[in-house]
Amino acid sequence: MIGEEEPTDKIPEMPLHSSTHVEKFQTYLSSYVINGFCNSMLEVIDVKGWIRSSMLHDLLTTTTLDALLPGMIKYYGAGQPVDVYF
Repeated sequence: MIGEEEPTDKIPEMPLHSSTHVEKFQTYLSSYVINGFCNSMLEVIDVKGWIRSSMLHDLLTTTTLDALLPGMIKYYGAGQPVDVYF
């Protein structure tokens, strides 16, 4: 959905605001700001790519994914490398 959406994070209070700094510019990055930015970018940029098992030193296997996707070991066998396209 493209449009105005608020991030699910609560807007935090700024931990420090100083009126005495001569720079007169202060910034505070919170999870609200970062999640809002990333959500907006994902709405307008088509993200595609591969996560290859070999890139993760073969940690992405049917055995490691079976907890999230039950039946992978039964269908493909244990310890088979898994490449993910998104």
